[in-house]
Amino acid sequence: MRYHSTAHRSPEVSLARAVMQCVAPDGGVYMPAVVPRIPAAFFNNIDQLSLADIAYVVANSLFGGDVDAATLKRITAESFNFKMPLVRLGRGMYALELFHGPSLSFKDVGTRFLARLYRHLSRQSGTSRINVLVATTGNSGSAIANAFRGLEGVDVFILFPRGRLTRMQEAQFATLGENTHPIEVRGTIDDCNRLVDTALLDPSLNAAMHLTSANSLNLGRVLPQIVYFLEACARMKALGADPRSVAYAMPCGNLSNVTAAVMARSMGAPMGSITGACSPGVFADVMAGAPVPPFDLSRGYPANLPRLMELCGGTAEAMRAGVKFKVFTPGQQEDAVRTVEASYGYTAEPRSASAISALMDTASDATPAVALVNTHPAKVLDRMTAITGHSIELPLQLTGFMARPHVKEKIDPTLPALRKILLKTS
Repeated sequence: MRYHSTAHRSPEVSLARAVMQCVAPDGGVYMPAVVPRIPAAFFNNIDQLSLADIAYVVANSLFGGDVDAATLKRITAESFNFKMPLVRLGRGMYALELFHGPSLSFKDVGTRFLARLYRHLSRQSGTSRINVLVATTGNSGSAIANAFRGLEGVDVFILFPRGRLTRMQEAQFATLGENTHPIEVRGTIDDCNRLVDTALLDPSLNAAMHLTSANSLNLGRVLPQIVYFLEACARMKALGADPRSVAYAMPCGNLSNVTAAVMARSMGAPMGSITGACSPGVFADVMAGAPVPPFDLSRGYPANLPRLMELCGGTAEAMRAGVKFKVFTPGQQEDAVRTVEASYGYTAEPRSASAISALMDTASDATPAVALVNTHPAKVLDRMTAITGHSIELPLQLTGFMARPHVKEKIDPTLPALRKILLKTS
């Protein structure tokens, strides 16, 4: 498989290059040159397959030409080794819970897969050490830190904005030690994203450190999320539903899940409509008819918007025809939490509750709906307590993180400041 840049001004590259250097020289992000099709016969019996079986078929379809079968089976077995239950909420309404991994976030799957793929590709290429950069406001940092922690030949640098994370969010990656390096930036998340993007495109830093990213900039993290939709297809089919009639909704920030959903459909998965439950911003503006702005991660630009547009046909008009959207302000997200709890007795964090809410009016036994629940509600404990008026039980993982001391570096939002930390560690 070859991979091209969404900016279409750079040559096609190998899997190793696309994953290890996830931003193309022309500033675009990588996509498969050809979207593989899974044989239709596979979906006839998908309800008889396990999550691990489904994950292997998806991985083999995408990476089988570059990674041997035994390695892919090991990677998928290690990445999809926790449950992903489909929970019935009410008549025709289901939640696919994606928060049962180590960091209680949907990002555990993609980061664990990517970490193991990195390890395989670096050994294959003879690279002695790689350095992973990530900007986070919480979930990405904890998922990536836990996925890469202890892996030989990898250092992980987690940039996060000062004063924007709760102590609990920070504890999930600032207490791990080993090869994980938290960096508090005196700035915003946009500053953190800009620093990561600038460092990844810096030739001298890359030559010295083999830099890469594990944000959803990296295709190797997004593609494993395709499995969510085939797993939902399997479980809905097992319940007697026609998978082609099942509508899907998901929270969207960087659009990784929406992109993975459209990719799953492009690969042959029988699916109904796809709805992104989003906050006000670039994606919402474009979907409402605004022009597509230039790709610029320093301005809150969704990293996967170029991929999503390409999958839908290359234009904003085609994307609007292929994907639905519904905008939720912070206040509307909180209303969604209360509505979902009152309607179904189910507690979901605000963005996931928005995805459920986006489907509630149309879900029925004849037209069932599946909403992706991305994150355990305890990960936004203070906000959830304020919204619901009741306590949220803390999982054991979180209480364990909170008991450990925090260790972090602090820098101004400049490339020289980041460069000093990176080079000191190497």
